[in-house]
Amino acid sequence: MELEKYMKIAIGEAEASLREGNNGFGTVIVKDGKLIASAHDKEDTESDPTSHAEINAIREASRKLGQKLSGCILISTHEPCPMCASTIVWAGITEVAYGYSIEEAIAQGRKRMDLPCVEIFSKANNAIQIYDGVLKNECSILYRDDVRKEIERLRGADDQKLKELNEDSIRRRIKWFQENRDRFDFISQDLLDSGYQLLLERFRISSDEAPVIHKTDKAIVFHSMNFCPTLEACRILDLDTQYICKKLNENSTDTLLKQIDKRLIFSRNYDKLRPYSEYCEESISLPEN
Repeated sequence: MELEKYMKIAIGEAEASLREGNNGFGTVIVKDGKLIASAHDKEDTESDPTSHAEINAIREASRKLGQKLSGCILISTHEPCPMCASTIVWAGITEVAYGYSIEEAIAQGRKRMDLPCVEIFSKANNAIQIYDGVLKNECSILYRDDVRKEIERLRGADDQKLKELNEDSIRRRIKWFQENRDRFDFISQDLLDSGYQLLLERFRISSDEAPVIHKTDKAIVFHSMNFCPTLEACRILDLDTQYICKKLNENSTDTLLKQIDKRLIFSRNYDKLRPYSEYCEESISLPEN
């Protein structure tokens, strides 16, 4: 069984859920190496609290195979909740694979019923094999708070909305600088390095995640490779990062640097921007004269 292959399909379902405005869960059901059902949650769009991804996939599979799904494996981006785990038992499914666990979700601060599916399965008359942590890192992105917030901000955003988001970002970044200025001991006569260190501080990344690849007395160029919620939100929502990043945060980043010195300029090489490149090439510069 190619669990990772089918988990990627489940992730695609979860991303479709997020694009629709639902909660980002995806499930597939496979039997004898064949995809039987593929579904995602629709609680919000259908106003149905039972419309979980697992339930929807089981319904689809049952229409094709009948009420009992013995010999099937259910593969889900998130560990099944107690309702879904119980339905899995009643459906006669014998194998379950998931990426992100209830325990991990609770530790992250998300609301979950603290009842692992293994506890429900253990009380069933039929043994159910569990495979956990399948494509865990990829699945975890779906449930990160920063990614979820960015998806909410960008879903359906037009130029006017992006303008408003950019203005809000400018206000928040100026406020952050003013509130934290006293602890920025890295600000020095080297304006370019000061600006670079400020961006590392603001985005909570290390120099290894945004290494400097070129520096002169007029410019510093670095390649950002850090985890980026905006990048992930754009990927999930099928938005062009070249367009979104220019409209959304280039100006606010430039404004942040100018809190150090009005001459500092932030820019990006949009030919080298993720996901079109392995990194985002960004620079801080000073006027030639």
